[in-house]
Amino acid sequence: MSGLLEPRLLLLLSGFLAVGIVAATFFALAGRQATPRGRRRVYGLLWVLVLLVGGPLWLVAAAGMGLM
Repeated sequence: MSGLLEPRLLLLLSGFLAVGIVAATFFALAGRQATPRGRRRVYGLLWVLVLLVGGPLWLVAAAGMGLM
């Protein structure tokens, strides 16, 4: 099988989807008014760090697993 439905490509994209879901979860928690201000600030930092570190880290892991 080749093209867009190649299993390796789907695995590569699913890793990015997982990073995005984790970042979106922290983003949603950072926006809740019921959450204490200090914790919202921590969640705000975490969602940015997940995007900045998680994407490149996933690329390194995917290359190590031979997905690229």
